[in-house]
Amino acid sequence: LYSAFMPVFAYAFFGSSRQLAVGPVALVSLMLSTSLSHFVDPNENEAAYVTLAIQISMMVGFTYIILGALRLGFITIFLSHAVISGFTSGAAIIIGMSQIKYILGVSMKGSKQLHYLIGNIIEVIDQFDWKVFLMGSFFIFLLLIMKHVGKTYAKFSFLRALGPLAVTALAIIVTVVFDLDEKGIPVIGDIPSGLPEISINKWSGIGAGLVSFVDLIPTVLSISIVGFMESIAIAKQLAVKHQYELDSSQELLGLGMANLAGAMFSSYPVTGSFSRTAVNNETGAKSGISALVTASLVGMVLLFLTPLFERMPTSVLGAIVISGVLGLVDLQEGKFLYKVHKLDFLVWLVSFSGTMFAGVESGLVIAVLLSLLLVLYESAYPHLPMIGRLPGTNVYRNIKQYPNATTYDGLVMCRIDAPIYFANTQNIREKLNKYELVAERDAMEAMKDKSDEGEDNKDSPISFDMLNSLTYFTKVHFIVIDMSPVSHIDTSGVHLLEEMHRDYQKRGLQICLCNPNHYVMEKLFSSGLADKIGANYFYCNTHDAVKDCLREIESKSGENSHGSVTKDEEGPIGLELGSESNTLKQRMRGNANDDHV
Repeated sequence: LYSAFMPVFAYAFFGSSRQLAVGPVALVSLMLSTSLSHFVDPNENEAAYVTLAIQISMMVGFTYIILGALRLGFITIFLSHAVISGFTSGAAIIIGMSQIKYILGVSMKGSKQLHYLIGNIIEVIDQFDWKVFLMGSFFIFLLLIMKHVGKTYAKFSFLRALGPLAVTALAIIVTVVFDLDEKGIPVIGDIPSGLPEISINKWSGIGAGLVSFVDLIPTVLSISIVGFMESIAIAKQLAVKHQYELDSSQELLGLGMANLAGAMFSSYPVTGSFSRTAVNNETGAKSGISALVTASLVGMVLLFLTPLFERMPTSVLGAIVISGVLGLVDLQEGKFLYKVHKLDFLVWLVSFSGTMFAGVESGLVIAVLLSLLLVLYESAYPHLPMIGRLPGTNVYRNIKQYPNATTYDGLVMCRIDAPIYFANTQNIREKLNKYELVAERDAMEAMKDKSDEGEDNKDSPISFDMLNSLTYFTKVHFIVIDMSPVSHIDTSGVHLLEEMHRDYQKRGLQICLCNPNHYVMEKLFSSGLADKIGANYFYCNTHDAVKDCLREIESKSGENSHGSVTKDEEGPIGLELGSESNTLKQRMRGNANDDHV
């Protein structure tokens, strides 16, 4: 209740989301509880436990404010959807399992790792209380039924939000009427009434004399990252839905002030809640005023209604948490990723398993490292397809995506779909070398087929001069690179192009660069590479480069008497060297490239 009071007032003034409901959330609560349990037992030293929770709230608040002041809200872009889904699903299972003790009526040690939680349950299963189990199971079933009905039938949608409140009221009434607390059903017990006391004095002496500042840093960072992930995800979704801009860095400042305000008034760390935000949005919230109203109502509860909750069974609290986190376990997303993208499924699985079996904090570290690894992988292995001309157009596209696209003997045409920098230069070099070999192999196979056809056709055999011409065209003479998508090139990229140009020159090949942007051209000119390649081999578009390359191939082939380059802009470009060889000059090679679409 304290965490749903003053922090909400603070966020209403400093946050940028109009619908986000800030307060205590299950995931952050679990992370805090499991972390502090390693330092102090709340049953033996409650004062130290509360002090540590308040101090962590203060540290989380300052962390958010520093990140917001440095405009570091963009850091969430490094967490892919697969990583977040796997992490959230794993954490939800840990949260749900941590509440099983309230359903079984047992007392057990907590843990952040699933296998330890299961082991702890087995150790104390002899304490099983069937009365508590029946009550907890009934309320879980009731909550799930209300959620299902509210989700399935639009006219009963209010049941989803009303479920926890209705169950709470029903449990309290039943407990009071039948004196269940006197018959062995555990209840919450005494809840002090009144507004929270000022707790700034507890900020001093970080660690409460039990742990050092350094020991608390992993907990603070993990809560900060997880809290911001959860908050910004729902806030951005609603901002798009309601068509307004959301400032991620301002959100950091808002959450920071909320946690600082909470630390001043006996609160533990807070963040944006998925469930309460959904309720807030469905009830028509349009501004931060809704948060002010909510916080005011919580204040009324603190002042006048806390005695009502003292006889609430703990099994009902467990039932509410379990029913809530079940919706966060997104196994369907795992099935979808397996069907659509195996690599994303592997990322989801690692994040999911790491969170369950290594712990929430470790799972978060695994998820973040995995996200960064994915960024590096995608950057180091850029999409670099071979391209061909779409029939009847001047448009060049991936020949694997468009198998009927036209390619030409003597040319390798490709497109680099990424910046060229130190991390991907090796992969770019390898792919260009592979494409050169593929082009020559396909041309040789086509020439062999044509030679066999000539031997079978005694009436029109291929002449020796024609065979020499065909042999010339089996070799690659030009590497045409579409650089339109290349937004940036560093010195490693410049050295790559320079080395390739030098190597190609030794082997009689010429590199042609198409449509490099202004920034890339500046780098090529300042390095002197543009002069080495030659101004004649820079083109505004791929079509112009292909035309010039084909003309130069024709002029060097020694077969000018057999035909000329097609001039018709609307028709196909080709070297008309007689009907026998025309198909070799302009051929559909849909399967020549092993690269992805």
